Amino acid sequence: MAGAKQTPRQKLIGLMYLIFLALMALNVSVVVLDSFPLINQSIEETNRNFESKVEAVYFDFDQQKSLHDESFVQPFYNEAMHLRMLADSLVNYIRFNRTLMIAENNRISFEEADTLRLEDMTRQDSYSHSSRFWLIENNLDPSDREGGPGTRSYILREMISNFRNEIDSILSQHDQSIKLALDVEGPFQRADRTVNWQEHTFDRVISVAVATNLNRLITEVRNAEFDAISMLYDLIYAGDFRFDQVEARIVPRSELVYVGGSFEAEVFLAAVDTRQDPEITLQGRPVRVQDGVGRISIPASSPGTHTARGSITTISPAGVRSRQDYEFTYTVERPMATVSADAMNVFYIGVDNPVSISAPGVPSGRLRPRISSGARLRELADGTFIVNVEDRNLRNVTVTVAAMIGNQVTELRDMEFRVREVPDPVAYVAGQRGGRIARQALAAATRVVARVERFDFDMAFEVGSFEMLSVRAGDDVRRYTQSNGSDFTPEMIQEINNARRNQQFIISDIRTRQAADGTIRELGSLTFVID
Repeated sequence: MAGAKQTPRQKLIGLMYLIFLALMALNVSVVVLDSFPLINQSIEETNRNFESKVEAVYFDFDQQKSLHDESFVQPFYNEAMHLRMLADSLVNYIRFNRTLMIAENNRISFEEADTLRLEDMTRQDSYSHSSRFWLIENNLDPSDREGGPGTRSYILREMISNFRNEIDSILSQHDQSIKLALDVEGPFQRADRTVNWQEHTFDRVISVAVATNLNRLITEVRNAEFDAISMLYDLIYAGDFRFDQVEARIVPRSELVYVGGSFEAEVFLAAVDTRQDPEITLQGRPVRVQDGVGRISIPASSPGTHTARGSITTISPAGVRSRQDYEFTYTVERPMATVSADAMNVFYIGVDNPVSISAPGVPSGRLRPRISSGARLRELADGTFIVNVEDRNLRNVTVTVAAMIGNQVTELRDMEFRVREVPDPVAYVAGQRGGRIARQALAAATRVVARVERFDFDMAFEVGSFEMLSVRAGDDVRRYTQSNGSDFTPEMIQEINNARRNQQFIISDIRTRQAADGTIRELGSLTFVID
C-alpha cells in the first residue's frame, strides 16, 4: 500500500490514524509509568523477605556443623556455600549495573542513584539510554547483533545460565531436581521474529521498566538459591526414617532339614512405619502394601529355580525419595506323590530310559545323581534324565541320589533297577499275522512290517531280509528271497498277482535290526491263504 497512489482522502485518513495511535500510546504510557514504582516497591519487599529466609537456612547449616561430625554435614555445606557465592555474585552484578544505569540516565552520582526512588527518576519513558547501556556498550564485535559478547546483557545472561547449570549439576548428583524460573534460552518472540534473551529483556524497553525487571531477576535468583540450599539441607537427613512399630522376624535359609543337617535362619528386628506405605514393585509391577508391609504373590507357572527383582521407594520426613533395589530366588517343584512298584523298576538295553529324579524341598539344580558302572545317566534341558544301559551283560544297576545341602553333598537314597532286553517285535503283512487274505490286499501290502507290541517305548525295528514260499496245488513250491529290505521284490508281487484261490504264501526267515543299537532279531513265519 505504501507504493500505491493514494487519493487526498486516503492520505488524510492515514494521518488521522497515526495521530490516534500516538495519543493512545501517550495515555497508556502515563498509566504504566505510574505503576512501575509501585510494582518495584513490592518486589523489593519480596527480595528482603527472601534474603531473610536464605540467611536462615545458612544459619541452620552452621548449627548442624557444630552438632554433627564434619563428614556428615560438610559435603552438603560445601555445595550450599558454592551456590551462595554464585548467587551473591549474580545479585551484586545486577544491583551494581542497575544503579549505574540509573545514575547515567539521570546524570547523577552513583551514590545518589543507589538510594533514588523510581518515581523520582527523570526520563522514565526513555529507552534509548537503557538499550545502549545493556545492548551496545562494550560490544566486542560491533558488527554482531545487539547484546553480543562483551555487553552487560550478554555477561548477565552467561552468569544466569551458569547459575542454573550449577544448581542442576549439584542436585542431579543426589538424584534431585527443582523447577527454576530463570529462563534465558527461550525462544523469545518480538513481533514476528525470534530474538535472544538480551534483546527480549532490554531492546527498546523504557528505563523504569528495566529497573523494575532487574529487581524481579534478583527475586528469581534468591528464590532459586533458597529452593536449592533448602533441598541440600534436607538431604542431610534424607536417609533418616521414623518407625512406629518394631517386630521380630525370622528368615530361614531353608524350611526343609534332613537328618544329620542343621536348621539355619536369620533372626532380627524389623522396623515398620504403619503410617506410610512405601512404593513396592516386583518385576516392574506394583505390589499391594498394607500397614507398611508389602504382600508378594508370584504364580508358580513352571518348575525350576527363578529369580525375581523389585524395588522399595520410601519418602523421608524431609520429603526426599529413597529407592532400594532387592533380588531373591525361589524354587518351584511339581506336586509329587511317590509310588514304588519294585517289579516295574526296569531299564531296557538299547533304548533311552526316561527317569525323573527329585527330592522334596531340594531345588533340582542342587541334585547330584549318579549311576553304577555299565550304564550312563545324562540330564536333559527340562530337568529330566535319560539312562542308557551300555553293558548287555548287566542284570542290575543302581541309581544314587545325592544333593548339595548347605556346603556339603548329602546322599539321600539308593535305588536298584533291573536290566532287561527289549521284547522281540512281531511281523505283520497288510495288518495281519496270517490267515485267509484277498489276492489284491496281499499284493497291495508290498512289504513286511515289524513292531513291538504292548511295550511302553516307541521302538523302531527294520526288516532286513526274508523269504517267501509260494505253494500251489500239486506240491508246486516256488521260493523267493529278499535280502535287502522289507519290500516285496517284483517277482514276489508278480507271483501274488498270478495266484489262485487257496494258494498259500509262507513268509519266513524274517530278520530284523533294532534301529537304536543295531541288534539282529529273527522272527517267526507268517502263512497266508488266497481267498
